[in-house]
Amino acid sequence: MRFWWRFIAIALVIYVAYTIWLSGAFRSTEPFVAGQCIAVEAPAGPEDMAMLPDGSAAILSAQDRRNRETPGALWYYDLSTWPGQLVKLDTPASLPFHPHGMALFRGADGQIFLHVINHRSADRHTVEIFALLVRDGQPRLHHRGSVASDLFVHPNGIAAAGPEAFYLTNDRGSGPRWMHMVENLLQLSRSTVVYHDGRGARIVADDIAFANGIEITSDGNSVLVGSTLWRMLLSYTRDPISGALIRNGSLSLPAGPDNLRRDADGNLWIAAHPNALAFIGHANDAEKESPSLVLRLSRDSRGAMRLQQAFGDPGSLISGASTAVHYQNRLLISAVFEPKLLDCQFDPEQLRDVE
Repeated sequence: MRFWWRFIAIALVIYVAYTIWLSGAFRSTEPFVAGQCIAVEAPAGPEDMAMLPDGSAAILSAQDRRNRETPGALWYYDLSTWPGQLVKLDTPASLPFHPHGMALFRGADGQIFLHVINHRSADRHTVEIFALLVRDGQPRLHHRGSVASDLFVHPNGIAAAGPEAFYLTNDRGSGPRWMHMVENLLQLSRSTVVYHDGRGARIVADDIAFANGIEITSDGNSVLVGSTLWRMLLSYTRDPISGALIRNGSLSLPAGPDNLRRDADGNLWIAAHPNALAFIGHANDAEKESPSLVLRLSRDSRGAMRLQQAFGDPGSLISGASTAVHYQNRLLISAVFEPKLLDCQFDPEQLRDVE
C-alpha cells in the first residue's frame, strides 16, 4: 500500500512539473519586431479584431475584462493614416453588449457581415450578427439579429462561414468556476467546436484542451483551431455543404495560441502567450507583465508549411497579445486586457523562421 502512495506522489510531482514546463514558465521572450510599431490608445480589452477585405480599416471588439459589468463596444479603426483613427460603432441601446470573439464575412455582392460573440450574462451567450455599411467614409452597423443555443456554453472564438453560418469554440466545458480551474490544471479536453448553419447548432469537434481561436482556410475546405493548453494548432477537413469536421493533423507551436486570423494572401496570423503563468498573473494584476508572440504560418514556393515569428515582447510594449491582423505593410496587434493596440509598419524581409 505504501508503494502505491509513493508512486502516486511521484506521478503527481512529475505531472505538476510537466504542466509548469508546458505553460512556458521557464522560457524567456526576447524583444523582436519585423518592422516598427506605434502604441495606440484604445478602449480597454480590444481582444479581437478583423481586417476589412480592402485593408482600409479593421473592426475591434473591446470589453473591459477587469470590469465585466461595464458594457463593451465595437470600434472602426481607419487605416488611411499611420497610426490610424478609432471611431466607435453604435449598437442598439436595448442590447446588453459584452463582446468577445468576432469574425467577418464578405458576401458575393460585397456586403460585409460581422458575427460577434456576446456574453449577455455569466450563463447566457449569444452571437450578434451585424451588417457593416461604409458610406462617404462613415461606418455604420445594422443589427440583423441574435443567435442563441444551449451549445454555446463558454464561447470564445468564432469563424464566419456565411451571412448567418459560423463555427464557434467553447474554450471550456459546462460547469461551475471551480470545474474550469480543474479543467485547466489537469489539461482536460472538454472544449468543443460548434457549427451553426443559420437554422440550428451542433457539435462538430470535441476532445480539445482550451479551444481558442478558429479560422477557415481561403479555399473553405479546412478549419484550423488553436488549443491554448496544448500549445498546438489543430487542422480539420471541412465539408462545405454540411459543415462537418474531421481532424486530420496538428502543428506544435512555441506558445499557447489565442486568436487566429487569415490575411488576404491566405497566410495565418497567430497571436500567442509564451508563458501561461505570467498571463494569469497579468489577468489578476494589471501591473504584472505577460509576454507575447505573433507568428505567421504560410506556404513556401514548394508548398511546404513555414512558421515564422513577426513579433515578440516580454510584456513592456504590450502584455497578453490576443490578435494580429495583417494587410500589405500594416500589422495590428491587440491585447486581452490592456487599453492599447500596436499599429506596425510590417517588413516581411525581417521575419524569423521558427525552428
